[in-house]
This record gives sequence, C-alpha cells and structure tokens, in this order.
Amino acid sequence: MNKKVLILSEAFGNGHTAAAQALAQGLARLAPTVRTQIVEAGRELHPTTTALLFQFYVQLIKAFPSAWRKLYLNKHSQPVSKLLQFFIYHLFHRNVNNLLDREKPNLVICTHPFTGSSMARLKRLGYPISLCTVITDFHAHGVYAHPEVDLYLVSSEAVQHELVNLGVDRSRIRITGIPTKSIFWSKHDKQEVRRNLLLKDMPTVMLMGGGFGLGGIERLAHALAKWKESLQLVICAGHNESLKQTLSKHTNFRHPHIRVLGFVDIIDKWMDATDLLITKPGGLTCFEALCKGIPILLYQPIPGHEEKNCDYLIKNNLAERIESEDEADEWVHKLLFHPQEIQLFQDRIGQYVQRIDPLASIESIMKILQL
Repeated sequence: MNKKVLILSEAFGNGHTAAAQALAQGLARLAPTVRTQIVEAGRELHPTTTALLFQFYVQLIKAFPSAWRKLYLNKHSQPVSKLLQFFIYHLFHRNVNNLLDREKPNLVICTHPFTGSSMARLKRLGYPISLCTVITDFHAHGVYAHPEVDLYLVSSEAVQHELVNLGVDRSRIRITGIPTKSIFWSKHDKQEVRRNLLLKDMPTVMLMGGGFGLGGIERLAHALAKWKESLQLVICAGHNESLKQTLSKHTNFRHPHIRVLGFVDIIDKWMDATDLLITKPGGLTCFEALCKGIPILLYQPIPGHEEKNCDYLIKNNLAERIESEDEADEWVHKLLFHPQEIQLFQDRIGQYVQRIDPLASIESIMKILQL
C-alpha cells in the first residue's frame, strides 16, 4: 500500500506553507508513490479564530513590538508547558483527530510550532502517529520541543544545539537546511532573466517585507528612490495591497528603473535578476536568497524569532544588518562603485551553500517512512 504524508502548516505568513510545498515537491520527485497533502490546520479547522488571532499578532508587532519581544522571549529556552499546549490545541486544532482519522497518514509533518504542539499533545494522549517537525527559522523556541516528536529537521548546528538544550535527544535531529523548492537551487542567466521580466540590464536592488509587506520597506523605498538614475529598484509589497497602491501612485516611483510588485509566484526569477536584497529576516526568504547566492541586508526584523535569525546570519557572515537609510546608501555605493566587496559577500554565501544538501530533508523523511 502506498504511504501517505500529511503536512500541517499555518497561515501565519507564507514561509511555513512554502516549506510544506517544498517538502511535497521533493517527495513527488524522489518518492512518487508517496501521497502528500498540505493543510493549513488552523484555517481549515477554526478559520474565524485563526484569522482574528493572526490580525492581533500583526497589529501587536506593528504597534507594540517590545511587548511582542517580551512575550516571545518569556521562557523561550524552556519546553512549552502542558497548559499552554492545551490552549494552543483548543484555540486552533480542536477536532484535528477527525482530520487524522479521515486521512490516515503514515507520517504527520508539522512546519509550524503550533501544529507541532497540538500533534505532540495528541500523541502523548495516545493517538498513534509518527511525527516530524520542521523548524523554518535559524532558531528554536521552546514551543518546538516535545518528547513525542520522532524527527526534527533543522537549518543548522546552532538550532540542533538549542534543541538539545531543550531536552531533545540529538539522535532525533537532522541538519538539513530549511526545505526549499528546487527552483531556488538553480541560477539562471541574469541578463536573460532581466529581459524576460522587462527589466533593464543594470545594477538591481530588491526590497522585500515578507508576504505582508512589513519591515519598514516604504520608508526605505523612498530613501533609495534617489538612486533611480544609477540603479534599478524592485519593491515587493507582498499581500499588502495598500502599500502597493500607495507606492505605485507616488511620483517618486513613476520611473522606468523602479518596479512595484504585489505578491508574486515567481520570486525566484526576481531573485535571479537581483544584485542586492534588502529584507526583514524571515527564515525561508533568507534561505531562498542564500541558495540563489544573493547578498542580504537585514532591516527592521520582527522582534523575537526574526531577531534571532538576524543574529545567526550576521554571526556566520551570511548577511549584514542595516539600521538606517544612510547605511543602505553605503551598500548601494559599494554595489555601484566597489563591486569587489559585493563579490566577497557572494563568495562567503557560496561557501555556505556548498555545505547544504538540498535533498537532505526529503531523504530523512523517506528514511522514517522506511522507503
């Protein structure tokens, strides 16, 4: 009988579901007899509650970032309590056992800590499932740590070390990098990609604020617009339609060297056309950019997990953090007039990427499925 894998994500940003899609794609390629299904669990089971809590989260990080940082860091180096696990389950995943009964998966993979928490609770209470957790950041919060998880897929040795400190047995952890679609593991000719995207063949900087256009990109976009005669500026507003409309209507951005985008499905192509990326440090976005070999500047990370991502990337010389428009100008100046410094940046990234096996996560899953 063919094996079935149920991948549970959450619609809190795009990274968790994108990682789920990458796993499904990889399994379809290496183990075509395995059936996969992706479910954004909270949205599927309790859509109203999930939507309200997500909006609360977005407003909190915008209006009171220090409060969110304090909440995130509170006991972040301790496993989640059974009480909090109980609340997560009842807020987002009540009756998830009905989904499991219907699908009868041989393996459940969780790409969000909330789904991992609820599946671990079910397993502790006697539900017979094999459980894999994927950490899509360069940091492991205590909410990820559960003795019921059979296999962890993590981005780095640093995350492995954090999990071990949280009580996870090292034998249950595999360092695989963050699951990423195959399109990010190949590079295309920059000039050809630019022609296909109707871009000029000139130095190109891309601004990204994640799927929801956060990270202060509007302010930074206005500051960088003054370089429009010398470079090409691509601004990705994601699902933030208000930001896209605001920028598109502003006279600063009505120029042939400036493109304002909403959410795009071919971000890999835009990365191929890019010389320098400025983004908030979402785990998956940064890993995708690293796979493409793009120098990354990190700007206005979300408190908590993105600050931890930022710390890891800087410590390992994979990105630089900028705090102001003046620092962004300094990097644009390097791109235009001292490209050798950008090349050194790319070389460091290339050495890092060479150590990552893009198929490691899939091979680890196949092993637990006994394929």
